[in-house]
Amino acid sequence: MNVMRTEKLQKILDRALCAVFPRRCIYCGKVIVPERQICTECETNLPCIAAPICPLCGHAKADCICKQKKHKYKAICAPFYYEDAIVQAIHRLKFENKDFLSVPFASDMAACVRREYADIAFDAVTFVPFTKRQMRLREWNPSETLAKAFAEQLNLPLEPLLVKLYETKTQHTLESSARTGNVFGVFDTADPNAVAGKTILLVDDIKTTGATLHECAKMLMLADAEAVYACTFAVTKHRNKASEK
Repeated sequence: MNVMRTEKLQKILDRALCAVFPRRCIYCGKVIVPERQICTECETNLPCIAAPICPLCGHAKADCICKQKKHKYKAICAPFYYEDAIVQAIHRLKFENKDFLSVPFASDMAACVRREYADIAFDAVTFVPFTKRQMRLREWNPSETLAKAFAEQLNLPLEPLLVKLYETKTQHTLESSARTGNVFGVFDTADPNAVAGKTILLVDDIKTTGATLHECAKMLMLADAEAVYACTFAVTKHRNKASEK
């Protein structure tokens, strides 16, 4: 009886709080009823990446146009394409400072890893780093925040294995052809001894061309990592062959 009374009081409290601070869909941000986390539209229309996927580009195999183009990371997976409500979701996380969204987003990523990398024993999770100046300006790194929640859900240690040496232009502002050069040589390992022999899960929020993840994985492999696999919350869906060249 006490349990039932406690649950009833909790529901009343939740509704009172939601009257002042309306609950919003974790993806699109629409106001929803207190009992839900996701609006009905997102529940049925999220741009999920359906298995089987191409491990080299992260797309569903039905959408894959990568022609088996290889990167320094061994495989990439993500739960969503970067479109529709997922664009809004990442915008809210990165630019509206909704860092609490990292927990449900990391849950989506962890489910994807459990499915796609089920037979792989990882030693550590790491993330795409910011420069010191970026950290001063932004105060927090969305990739690191995602990686922290992600590592907790997979029961793996989070290790800051990479450093970013130089400032770069924001990748999404550049043409695809310029993105590789923009990040070339800007990352290094924080401590090569902490990398050697490890199978590492590399986290970022979005994968577009894969240039950033490639450079990070390259430095980890040069420090004698056993293997590097990547996971992001979303990948940009390429719609024509020219975009993968």
